[in-house]
Parts: sequence; structure tokens; C-alpha cells
Amino acid sequence: MVNLADVAHQVHVSKMTVSRVINHPEKVSAEVRESVMAAIDLIGYQPNRIAKALVNHQNYVIQFLVLEDIVTVEPNYAILLLQLADVLNQKGYTLEISTTITDNNHIDGVIVSGWRQSDLSALEALSVPVVLYGESPTDHDMAYVDVDNRLGTTLATNHMIEVGYQKIIYVGMAVDLPFSHERELGYLYTMAANKRVSRVYTVSNHSHAAEQLIHNIMAQLPENTGVVCATDRIALGVVRALNKQNGVPKKYGVIGFDGVFIDQISSPQLTTLRQPFAKISKSLVDNLFLQLQNGELGMQRIAPDLMYRDTTRAKKRCYR
Repeated sequence: MVNLADVAHQVHVSKMTVSRVINHPEKVSAEVRESVMAAIDLIGYQPNRIAKALVNHQNYVIQFLVLEDIVTVEPNYAILLLQLADVLNQKGYTLEISTTITDNNHIDGVIVSGWRQSDLSALEALSVPVVLYGESPTDHDMAYVDVDNRLGTTLATNHMIEVGYQKIIYVGMAVDLPFSHERELGYLYTMAANKRVSRVYTVSNHSHAAEQLIHNIMAQLPENTGVVCATDRIALGVVRALNKQNGVPKKYGVIGFDGVFIDQISSPQLTTLRQPFAKISKSLVDNLFLQLQNGELGMQRIAPDLMYRDTTRAKKRCYR
């Protein structure tokens, strides 16, 4: 089926630009508008998903749909829920929590977290607007808000280089999702740009799996090795394993990703990339209301903050 991404690829513009041409043509130049409309006619795109999603009756209820495996749910959900509830309350809406995809007539829209590729068709079929927390694949026309995952691991890898770790490895999540690929790419591109040799490992999102991995490859990790991790949960296991060598942060460095609770219970406290959940929550709601009001899809990445704590050396202690 032809979709919005196909039109964007045909004209070499973003999906957001195509969405604006369809819903707000006055916001784009005549040249871009004509090119996009010509591509729509050429490949036969039918922009009807949003029309189906718009609702005429307001229930003032937004659903937060959690599709994550409960075993691997991160503590950031609690922060995200509180932030979402606060933003929606200011707009006169209530937040409902669900763990199953169900089309019903008592909600006005859905914010989805923890989705997998297999969930997307059912989410696209819902009769209300949907916004994903997490970047959508290019072959699906869905609004999303996500942290800038590639930027995050770029910042982390650069920091490892700046403070003097000679070997830097990456421990990623064993899932086939855009955010996971983007986090790995940030590491890979930064290592290549600095003419460093890359080494990538993947584990499930459990600290004990990460701890076991480090135990298995310890002989390949000389002193002065840095470990960039896809999540704080993975980083926690890495720190536990390396602490058995009495080496964090002088001999070994570790950086996580997420910055909610786990980074603070790690001993020593974890250097991490913090997701700005206040900004993310506001953007999720704004994108949902963009669809409710005029049908326009929104796609946004938000920069994370690198929080310098105790599992990496400070720059003043840098040595090579």
C-alpha cells in the first residue's frame, strides 16, 4: 500500500512536509506544494487515515496505551504518566491507562508507548488520532515524539573519547526498533569519525544479562575501556560486573541512557543521557491535539541531556 513515506521519498522531502501540503497547503511554498501534489497523483497515494481518525464528539479523555512487556517496563513510565496527566489536566482532559489495543468511542485519542512493529497495523486502524512515543518506521504514516537517540549516543561516545578511554564498546538492546538502531548508529558514526574501532554487543534489557555479557568478555576489555549502553538498566549490570574489577571509573567508564531512578541507585551513580520528560510529554500532547484540530501529523525528536556523574572520569582527570 502506498503511504505518506513513499510520497516523501519521491519528492525528497520529509513526511511532515507532505502532511502540511495535504492539510495546510498555505504553509508551504508553491513549488513544494506542486511537487508533492504531482507525486501524490503519480503514485496514487490516498490520504485518508487522518480523515478516519478525526472525531466529531469530544469525550475529554486521552488514553495512554502501554504495550511494553511488564518485565522490562522502565521506571520512566511513572515520570511520563505524571507529566502527561498534568499537561492534559491543564487542557481539561483526563488520562486513562490501558494495556490492550481496543477501538472504543469514549476516548478522543491515544498516546502509545512500548509498541512493537507488529502493533502498528492495529494502531493505524484505530478511529481516533494516535501519537507514538518512539520514532515510527518510515513505512508507516504515524505521528511520533521521541528523544533524539542518535544524538544521545553521539554525546556519550564523544565524552568517552574526551576523557581518555582508549577502547570504547557499545552494549545495545536486542530489539528491532528504530530507537535501538538510532542509538547504535550514534555510537558507530562517532567512532568512525574519530577513526576508532567499533565493537557492538546486544543483550535483552535486563541488568543481569548485561552483567553476564561483561563477565563473558572481560578478557577482551583492557583497562581504560569505556562502555556506552543503550539503557540505564543495561548500564547497571555493566557497572556491577566492572566493579568486581575495582575499576569504575578510573579503569573503566560506563554511560547509560534514560536518566530516571536507576542512574541514581547505581553505585557509583551513573553517568547517563537523561530524557527530558517534561518536554516529551508536552510534545506528545501537542502532536495529538494537532491531529484533533486539523489532521496534521507531527514528527519530533527532542535532545537528551548528558548528566555527568561518577561512572566516567572527569575531564580534568583525563589521561591517554
